[in-house]
Amino acid sequence: MSAEPAVLARNTSYFTFALVAQKVISFLYFTFLARTLGPTNIGKYVFALSLTTIFSVLLDLGLAPVLTREVARDKSIAERYVRLVFGFKAVVGLMVIGLVALTINLLGYPEITRQLVYLASIVMLLDSFVLSTYATIRGFQNLSWESIGTIVFQTAVAAAGFTVAHFTHDLRFFMGALIFGALVNFVYALWQLKWRFQLHIKPILNWQGWRALFIIAWPFTVAAILTRVYGYIDTVFLSLLSGDRAVGIYSVAYKITFALQFIPTAFSASLFPGFSAYFGKEPQKLGETFARGIVYLTAIAVPVSFGIASLTPNIIHSIYPAYTESIWPLIILMLSLPFVFISFPVGALLPACNRQKRNTLNLALAATSSIVFNLLLIPKIGPLGAAIASFLSTLVLFILGWMVARKLVVYNKKWLTARLLRIILAGLIMLFVAMVFKNILHFTLVIPLAGLVYAVCLVYFKGVTWVEILTLFKVLLKRQIV
Repeated sequence: MSAEPAVLARNTSYFTFALVAQKVISFLYFTFLARTLGPTNIGKYVFALSLTTIFSVLLDLGLAPVLTREVARDKSIAERYVRLVFGFKAVVGLMVIGLVALTINLLGYPEITRQLVYLASIVMLLDSFVLSTYATIRGFQNLSWESIGTIVFQTAVAAAGFTVAHFTHDLRFFMGALIFGALVNFVYALWQLKWRFQLHIKPILNWQGWRALFIIAWPFTVAAILTRVYGYIDTVFLSLLSGDRAVGIYSVAYKITFALQFIPTAFSASLFPGFSAYFGKEPQKLGETFARGIVYLTAIAVPVSFGIASLTPNIIHSIYPAYTESIWPLIILMLSLPFVFISFPVGALLPACNRQKRNTLNLALAATSSIVFNLLLIPKIGPLGAAIASFLSTLVLFILGWMVARKLVVYNKKWLTARLLRIILAGLIMLFVAMVFKNILHFTLVIPLAGLVYAVCLVYFKGVTWVEILTLFKVLLKRQIV
């Protein structure tokens, strides 16, 4: 029995490492593309991927978490389920690609944008099969091969992209590099499923089987659709209302912010099992775990948020000199980061406590607010409007979730408030130091200096203790339950 937690910890450690590596390679490659292509061309590239990402939800319809859950419960059904899903995607995939093509033509985009969307649709289809493959493998409680595949994919994309750049700056070839990476990952993932797990992968076309799957999957389907709309609609609206350059400007600010979200993602993965175990049985532990999760994530988010916001002009001028209009959008998005981070444990708490319908409603309201804010603000102030809309919709999601969370758990409000105030005080001192030294030292030297000041102040004010810091590293590196 003792081996199972050890295996789980090892597997999730691999996946956390792979996720960090993938984010680093992805961010460096995106920076290379942004500098190479310029705001307008990178805007076309990002728009094509954002549009197809929204449509990709029609290919999966929430089946990935269903595959993982059902295979984990009964491994004998893995082969039938994955073949059913592959059959569904083989049929629906062509329909979704046709719908994407119809949409981009009806919107009246120029030929180069239409071609990029067509190519991005191939990536969408390949990634959809890869998603189902890894979801099935997760059901066997094995994350090692997915971890390798994640790094292989991003490395293949970057290598192909760097090679393309030596010969041409044609956007279609850069999208071809992404297709190459997706194809490598697709072949690798199917190979793992067929030869390592000994599963037949020939698609099954069976309406009754599909119907049975969707009866299970529909709550995940709704949540997946809302998440995609919430996450990518701003880019589409920017393209429609402000043009490709505006998308490029915003994409730099958004990419930096999005790259940091692996931290609360990994953290919430460690919180969810604890929330589920304590709900209805140990309410005190549930409240304590939730409060500690809020403190830990705030302690990470505050220095990152304040630090990058204060150094944004230096970062943009040094790394993205053609994107000076990204400065204020990035500052706004960075200031929203603490609310983004805290929304993750809140989002994990609700379904763990059987409030998944309310969680879906919250997502629906946040997505609706995002649409409204973007439509109101983008026509007036472009990328800055998209950033403000993102901040406001994030605040909506946080407030809605917190209203439910505070009724579900019992925690020491004075203790939590005191901790958060101490963290913010340490962050403000760090912010002052960063503002003083950013015009004296290079920002790469200011970052460790400000970080050291924050760490000393955080421990001195007892926002977080040394024991809690060690626990925090264990959570992030091994995904132990908080």
